[in-house]
Amino acid sequence: MASQYKVLYITRYNKEFILNKPDNFAYYIKSIMNSDLIDVHLLNPLSLPRKNSIQALITLVKVIKNINPDILYLDNLQGLNKLVVLKRIGILKCKIVAWKYTYCKEYSNTIKNWCTKFFYWKGIDKIYMMFDNHTHHALTHNIVKVHQITTLSRGAEIEWYQKYLKPQKDNFLVMATGKDSRDYQTLSEACEQTRTNCHIITRRHESNIKVAEKFKNSQYIKFTFMEDLHIDNEYEYIMQQQGQASILAIPCEKRKYGVGYTNVVEALPYHIPILMTHNPDIHIDLEKEGIGYLIEPYDVKTWKEKIIYLKQHPEIVAEMGKHAKKLTEKEYNAQTTASYIVNDFIQITK
Repeated sequence: MASQYKVLYITRYNKEFILNKPDNFAYYIKSIMNSDLIDVHLLNPLSLPRKNSIQALITLVKVIKNINPDILYLDNLQGLNKLVVLKRIGILKCKIVAWKYTYCKEYSNTIKNWCTKFFYWKGIDKIYMMFDNHTHHALTHNIVKVHQITTLSRGAEIEWYQKYLKPQKDNFLVMATGKDSRDYQTLSEACEQTRTNCHIITRRHESNIKVAEKFKNSQYIKFTFMEDLHIDNEYEYIMQQQGQASILAIPCEKRKYGVGYTNVVEALPYHIPILMTHNPDIHIDLEKEGIGYLIEPYDVKTWKEKIIYLKQHPEIVAEMGKHAKKLTEKEYNAQTTASYIVNDFIQITK
């Protein structure tokens, strides 16, 4: 069957790299490539010649126009906002579909606010929000129309993670793998005081380095900084290590937007409980779904209570694992998410 719709996905990854990762890693473009209805083109803006930012944008626009896609698919608007503006003034003719992690911003400056609300946002044909609160805010503040936006669950490609699953855990291990806006001080204190083994895999952000230094002599807390490993397959390493975890911890700094969602998605295939800092902008309610607990920011006491409780009740750990498995079988799987996106592509190009 001949390809019907041409989709241009802007990414810094090549096809081989994407195909070796789970579908959720590159926002389901792997599944979209397999659709008979979609002709996918990949474009890495960093590979284009550039002398300055203006020339880089001109070159990027020329390449996009040469490819002439029906849909420009963006997994992040950051740095690519100018493409939306160029579409609004008629230089780009394609539809734009984009993922967004934060609230649609509003400004105190009346002119600036008008430009974004009634000019800029109208240039995006579909926005996939990570969190219901962000979608609700955009709609109630009349920033976008209903047909432009939805909260889309990021299902994981369950089969890809199977090779890393270790059903029997010899030792109770808490693992944390996030890097941004993380509160590893609170987690480390809780694990130290409960004498619980904890492996934190992260990057050398200033706050993370300080906590690692503080607990460098601990027999329970282990920090691994990815920069120190010098390996090519970083994602695979992290997911392999995660297979050894009894529970996944997502301790976050207090933020005015959702954080840690990617870690939740990547924990579901392991069928383990999740302990996470509570944030009103979360997409999955861990407690409602029976897959973990939400803990208020910087609450060492409750972290300790939940860790001890799960250590002492393996039957609860197993029950939460079953609930996580059910979630992946229903909504939180890559096939469901990718099918939704492909259907959207078809609908907005009609």
